[in-house]
Amino acid sequence: MKKKVLFIAAIAAAVFTTGDLNAQDFKPAGGEKNVEVNFTPLGGKPVSINNIKLRYFSSSDMAFRLGISVTSSSDKTVNLGAGADGKGELEDVKSSFGFSLNPGIEMHWEGTDRLSPYYGAELMFSTVSNKETNQVWDAADATTREGEKTSGSTTFGLNLLIGADWYFTKSMYMGTEVGFGFASVSEKDSENTPAVKDAKTATAPGGSTFNLGPNFNSSIRLGFLF
Repeated sequence: MKKKVLFIAAIAAAVFTTGDLNAQDFKPAGGEKNVEVNFTPLGGKPVSINNIKLRYFSSSDMAFRLGISVTSSSDKTVNLGAGADGKGELEDVKSSFGFSLNPGIEMHWEGTDRLSPYYGAELMFSTVSNKETNQVWDAADATTREGEKTSGSTTFGLNLLIGADWYFTKSMYMGTEVGFGFASVSEKDSENTPAVKDAKTATAPGGSTFNLGPNFNSSIRLGFLF
């Protein structure tokens, strides 16, 4: 909690100590690059780098953007029950990996000395893979067998955007953004191999869905020009 308070206090100090800068010292004029992260001041992790956005300002009113997100998780549960004495370990593991890439463009208009509103569009691509493995003890053959389940999905889409950046100090800003778009989600075939002797893999065909509507990033966007 102390770190959150200090971080917010540092931003507040920056706001009140840059009042004598000229307007052109805040907003980009062209040629700048920036890195952007999600900022949730009251969350468990105030700054999140799971979703990073890069921008290049070709001019004061146009920027090219690229959003990159990588997520990975693994959860392992260890149970006793293997071996003739019943004290061996059996593991159940659930893992997931996701990756997304969102290129786009922004058109900024004048706004105010510190506020830079914009509209734009971005393409959306993401893929997710899930895997579950479980071990069981086969007393008849005195061996440990392992089962496996896999699934995943791929998403393509287009998003129309409107947002704003507020420069609270030189080359640093906070912002918000909303969008409206569509996404086509294709589910991969799922495969299930049970943890039994001579098991055959069962395959369930994937499907597809189409989503259309608004979307919103609940985190504050925190960016740095360089």
